[in-house]
Amino acid sequence: MKKRSDALTAKNLDAVIEEIITDAYGDDEQLWAFHCAFEDGIELPCDAFVIGESVSVVEFDYDGNLRRGLVARCRREDGSEHRVSASEVVLAVQSDGGHLIAAYRKWSGLEPWPEQAAPPPRRKRQHKVAATDLDLNGPIELVVLSVKEKAARCRPVGSDRAITLRANRVRDIVPGEIVMVNPRKQWIYAGHPYLSGEIGLSRLDIDALGLVP
Repeated sequence: MKKRSDALTAKNLDAVIEEIITDAYGDDEQLWAFHCAFEDGIELPCDAFVIGESVSVVEFDYDGNLRRGLVARCRREDGSEHRVSASEVVLAVQSDGGHLIAAYRKWSGLEPWPEQAAPPPRRKRQHKVAATDLDLNGPIELVVLSVKEKAARCRPVGSDRAITLRANRVRDIVPGEIVMVNPRKQWIYAGHPYLSGEIGLSRLDIDALGLVP
């Protein structure tokens, strides 16, 4: 299943590359052009994956080494940082900069959307909701991902980050629904984020789910 339309991975992606490298001559100038495009088009830090592992990209850099190309400084959940080739970075589905990474990979002679070439060796670890991601002063809309007896795994609408919801009406909701939650408390246990509250209205809204065709 493709993550982007054929038009974007072919003709339109070529147009993105052409726009980025206009007036840039030679590999060095074109790498600097891609670096500028990343700085302008990708808001950092941003959620990403490297070989299926969830990371936060905090910087894209180019030090003039043509063989190395663009480098991404990535931070893991444990706080450790690593530098990897920018071509190894896969941005989250909701990200606005995925097409820039794809353009850079294609310019480098690589498959623009690497996940299409072969299934990942292991399931991606999902990014977790941070303490500052939710505003507990009002209702919160959550997409239900899975439901257990006393809890539901969810993500905020418009985000790829996951959180576990504990509420008294969990058995009444189903995966794929969007629920309105009046929050009571948010906490971290064993490294995982939790939210408690009262479930209000629920609805099905395909467009709001942000699904990729």
